Amino acid sequence: MASSQSKFYGTLGIIALAGVALIGYVATRETPEATLATAGPPGAPLAIGELIPLDVGVTKGSEDAPVTVEEYADYQCPYCGMVARLTVPTLVERYVDTGKVRYVFLDFPVHPGDKSYLAAEAARCAGDQDAYWAMHDMLFGRISEWSSRRDPRRKFRDYAEAIGLDGGALKDCVNSRKYRDVVLTNRTRGEQQAVNSTPTFFINGQRVTGAVGFDQLAEVIEEELSKSP
Repeated sequence: MASSQSKFYGTLGIIALAGVALIGYVATRETPEATLATAGPPGAPLAIGELIPLDVGVTKGSEDAPVTVEEYADYQCPYCGMVARLTVPTLVERYVDTGKVRYVFLDFPVHPGDKSYLAAEAARCAGDQDAYWAMHDMLFGRISEWSSRRDPRRKFRDYAEAIGLDGGALKDCVNSRKYRDVVLTNRTRGEQQAVNSTPTFFINGQRVTGAVGFDQLAEVIEEELSKSP
């Protein structure tokens, strides 16, 4: 299904100032709980009004699906990469493609510096060429390669060309920071929900954190499906 990123501009005005609260980045740390990075201690949601609409994320599946799975992730997070490679494909096959689940990916950059933001923006820029998910998978599949670069934008162009896109157009899009506010708004929505590590899932509102396998997600999904008519 086509991504929903184009819907973002209809809601941006609601939270145009919200990103100001997120200009500071936080250091990363590995933990036994398999949450790669933290965004500060848990706390109350940000007091910026109503929850930012979910359509700031990028969606797979039917909007009428009885279960919605939200994932907040950072492109530099190895555990998020594991989930992207090993868990999400089965989730899509078993539940999204069968109309039972709507899956929404939301950017939640937590690594210090700008690389996580640039990667999230590169995926969005690929979406301009109808290839958001292809770039999403490429970025998670090659985290160690691009994240080790001082400036990863050349690699993003290479990846774009490798999946048949106009690399120059993608590079120009990334350099323009066209999707900077979109990514910041994704992060702000996560802060509203007190997200403080990646990956974090919400399954019809139930929080699940860490590099979970398909079976763990499926257990909660089945519980929610049992409640639907």
